[in-house]
Amino acid sequence: MHRKSRLVLLTGILLCALLAVNTAAQANTVAVSLTNYSPNFTADLSVYKGKHINLLDFDNKAKDTTLGSYYSLDRKTHYSGSSFIDNYFWYSCEKALMSLGMVVSNRNKPDPHAPGVWMSLKSMSEVKFEVEVKLQKFIYGASLTKIYTITGENLPDKAEQRTKEYLEQRAYNMTSKLFETILNDPEFKTMYLKAVADMAPSQVK
Repeated sequence: MHRKSRLVLLTGILLCALLAVNTAAQANTVAVSLTNYSPNFTADLSVYKGKHINLLDFDNKAKDTTLGSYYSLDRKTHYSGSSFIDNYFWYSCEKALMSLGMVVSNRNKPDPHAPGVWMSLKSMSEVKFEVEVKLQKFIYGASLTKIYTITGENLPDKAEQRTKEYLEQRAYNMTSKLFETILNDPEFKTMYLKAVADMAPSQVK
């Protein structure tokens, strides 16, 4: 075989191998999109309607993730979107709070009469989310620091039932469950409502 023919053959084999690897990677990727996330709560969270909050930060300190992905326990499936994980959670949290009728401000233009919330991802996988939440009166210091852990619904036993569509929706359900768990926690609710009352602007008589 001529050198040119061998080179063409080798190039073809390499391209096929790269295509196979890329196809396999895509087959194990579940797209998690802010656009497709729709908050879904089962608890009565009407107490938050009309309340103000500063959603100041949502950083990713989870060592079991990358900047843009989190994984199944066997690392064969990864969940990622068009932005970093912390961005996805900040904007999905904003979306969830606004769906309850809350008025959400951010650190670029904070509301001086609203409590501030910081959230840090501590651990993330297909199985569970672990997040540290800090609630405080803006400027004054933390009034509550607490870690919340939620788990996802059990995965189907049959592999053919674990479709990308199913896994994507399951990820969104876990996102909603995380925010609902925080907001429905009696300790968080009590401290938040107290901060709202304490920080309300003085009424002019």
